[in-house]
Amino acid sequence: MNEFKGLNVLVCDDSITNTVILMHLVEQEMNVNVEALTEPQKIESTLSEQPFDLILLNLEMPGIKGIDVIDIVRKSYELEQLPILLISGAESKEIRNKALMNGANDFLNKPFDQIEVILRVKNLLQTRKNHITHTAGKYQVEQLVEERTRELNLSIKGLLYSLAAAGELKDNGKGKHAQRVGKYARILAEGAGFPIELIEMIELTAPLHDIGKIATPENILLKPGRLNGEEKEIMHQHTVKSDSLISSVNSPLIQMVQTIAAGHHECWDGSGYPKKLLGESIPVEARITAIADVFDALTSKRPYKDAWSLDNAVNFIKYQAGKMFDPLLVAVFVQQQSKIVKVMHELAD
Repeated sequence: MNEFKGLNVLVCDDSITNTVILMHLVEQEMNVNVEALTEPQKIESTLSEQPFDLILLNLEMPGIKGIDVIDIVRKSYELEQLPILLISGAESKEIRNKALMNGANDFLNKPFDQIEVILRVKNLLQTRKNHITHTAGKYQVEQLVEERTRELNLSIKGLLYSLAAAGELKDNGKGKHAQRVGKYARILAEGAGFPIELIEMIELTAPLHDIGKIATPENILLKPGRLNGEEKEIMHQHTVKSDSLISSVNSPLIQMVQTIAAGHHECWDGSGYPKKLLGESIPVEARITAIADVFDALTSKRPYKDAWSLDNAVNFIKYQAGKMFDPLLVAVFVQQQSKIVKVMHELAD
């Protein structure tokens, strides 16, 4: 019989005679590795030294009772992780019920019948084996899902990079604008104390804030001068064009691209566009991108303007706290100014 080969059984009994009988019986019939413990007070150290798949436990022992051993074991192991077969000479139903309630899986009465011992041990080892198989299968499935998710995320990231590059080609006067906005947004998210997963998502998606401009006519997008009222209205449409460029799919990254594209021109005081959202109703990733975008726009040369000085741009961001921008994020911007300036120089056009 090899179905339980490799499993480990612990016989915990202060009686050497009972221990030897049970060890011989189980080892011979089940083809498993059997260890003995005649000092039940050492149960914790014994379990820490070697993994076991079943405990045959005597109820009546001096010093520490079987019930107490069960309590110790169940602090670390669930019923399926380490089954316990309790052996007792007591006939009381109360004792049996208490043992089962405290975490014993099954019960044997002394003097025990060898066939009954084998049958109950076999049942519990099968339970343990099933749990091992289920856990291993579950782990394999989880690993497969993680791998597929990782591959999908890589594909989505590749798509985002491609879209950002396409946006740069269309709006060719902006150089490394999208890259800088992504880095600025990351610095702000870090300064605000966001989790690393969210920081990385914002860095990846913020560069696509203007993806809707792919659908904006070039005569407006590249006009060497200020736009008139009608042209501004057309330009403002880029905030809602992303929906037609990127389908709504069940991907947090794609969904974040859409919220940033739609919300990075909303203002904290409700005066922005396209929906005139107010304060906290503006998604935080859009609020972060708004500061990053405006700062880079101010410090960059455009067809219709020269680049502002660093001091003037920073002062403008400060002045717009509570107006265009989330005041708490403006405070973060000021705190992280040295990091932002470093990126500005490293990624200069």
